Order: sequence, then structure tokens, then C-alpha cells
Amino acid sequence: MPDAVSYRPLRAADLEGVHESNVRAFEELDRRLGRAYPGPAPSGPTALLRLRRLLSTDPGGAWLAERGGEPVGCALGILRDGLWGLSLLFVDPSAQGSGAGRELLARAYAYGDGARGHVILSSADPRAMRAYARLGLALHPCIAAHGTPQGVAMPPDVRAGGPEDLPLTEAVDRAVRGAPHGEDILTMLEAGSALLVAPGRGYAVVKDGTPRLTAAFDEEGARLVLQGVLARAAEAGQPAFVEWITATQQWAIEVCLDARLELRVESGAVCLAGDVGPFRPYLPSGAYL
Repeated sequence: MPDAVSYRPLRAADLEGVHESNVRAFEELDRRLGRAYPGPAPSGPTALLRLRRLLSTDPGGAWLAERGGEPVGCALGILRDGLWGLSLLFVDPSAQGSGAGRELLARAYAYGDGARGHVILSSADPRAMRAYARLGLALHPCIAAHGTPQGVAMPPDVRAGGPEDLPLTEAVDRAVRGAPHGEDILTMLEAGSALLVAPGRGYAVVKDGTPRLTAAFDEEGARLVLQGVLARAAEAGQPAFVEWITATQQWAIEVCLDARLELRVESGAVCLAGDVGPFRPYLPSGAYL
């Protein structure tokens, strides 16, 4: 009979094992759902930067499930200026069906007690969406866009950005979701992403031709920075993967279609509750919401 699953706060010594278990869990999910176009998987160093960042900023939301001394699941809840988000929740295939996901979610969600708003980006796993709906979050189904962009050029009003543009990102974030990402963006840059900026309008974080975060004060600004992301991919001959596109983000659908990307309904849902701002024009980050 297998050992029982136990739960405790996450520690730095756990992170490599957590990453390995996380990869197994999401590979199994892709197989189970038959996804032809899974999202780009982070490398070990990139994933560990994220895990270390969130363990440092939000230790109260970081929980581990283990069995026999080995990690079999993890949840990471984060708080930014009163906005709670679920950055990560997975259960290793060896422990699925044990109730570990439910227990981890409860602990991470409790970290957000009193938060003004809640955000979860759900995979297409029916069990995950059911769990988030039962928390009282509204589910906004998503589509994704895939392919190598064509016929798109870098807008003249978009330039490369850097840490000096953090005040712009914070102002835009407050407008679209009520809370800045702050130095989470610096961690994304440290992990190899680039920042594109439309001065005074919006920004995008991009890696390997894919937008990891896109936000702007208005839809035209959002179009500009997403076009910039796809133009970079086109210049490099790279495929792009644009996700978390809900029905309120028609501007993003139009940009993707203009770049001849293929739309697919396979991306799960953006789950929202409470005061999360207009949440548009906005394509959130899977890691930092």
C-alpha cells in the first residue's frame, strides 16, 4: 500500500524535484487531452528562476505535497497589491486521484484570504476547471493562436525596452488589472525574455516568438505591441503561440488573423472573481497572472 500524501510549506531544497514532477504532470495532461500544439515548456533554469522568485516573495502561498519523501505536487499562490493569483498547481501522475490537488488548492487559496480579486489561468483539464468554478470564480473560455507569422512588420512606434521601463509596465498593469507585476517582470527578463514597449501605450514580454504578457492602456496600444511580438517571430522564422485570448480580447484575434496564425479552441479558461479591473486589453502571464 503506498504511503499517504502529506503537505508542508515549500522549501528551497525542494525546487528541482518540483520542476521535474511538474514536467511529468503537464506531459501527462497533454497526452490525456490529445493536444497537438502544447504550449512551450520552460527549461529547467527558467522554471527554477520562477520558483525561487515566488518562494521568496510569497512563502505563505507555496505548498508541497510529498509521498515517501518525494514531491508529488505543488501549489503557488501569489499576492500583488491585493490581487491573488494561482501561479502553479499540479499533481504528479503517480498521485492523481489522491485528493492532493484539492488539498494544495485549499492551502494556496487561503493565502489570498481578504484579497480584493482572484485570478486563475486554468488548463483545459475538466477537473481543474470544475475545481475553480466551485471556488466561485467565473470561467472565461479561451482560444489560442499558433503558427509562424507572415506579412507582419515591426510597428515604428514599438521599441525594445528594459528595466528602465518598469514604471510604464506598472502604470499599465494598474489600469488593466489593478495591480502591478513589478519586479516579476525583471525575473522574466532574467529568464531570457525580452520587453517590447509602445511608449505611453503598452508593453509586451516576449520569449522565443511568443508573448508571455501583453498589456496596454487601450486596444490600439495592445495591437501595436502584439504586432511587434509577431514581427520579431516573423523576422526570425519562429513559430508563435498566443494564448489566454478570451472573448473580450477581439483585438488580439484580429492581430493573430492578420499574421495568418491558426486559431484553436484548446486553451482552458481565464477564471476571475472580485475586483480584477477591466482585465483588458490584456493577455496575462501563465506564471505571474
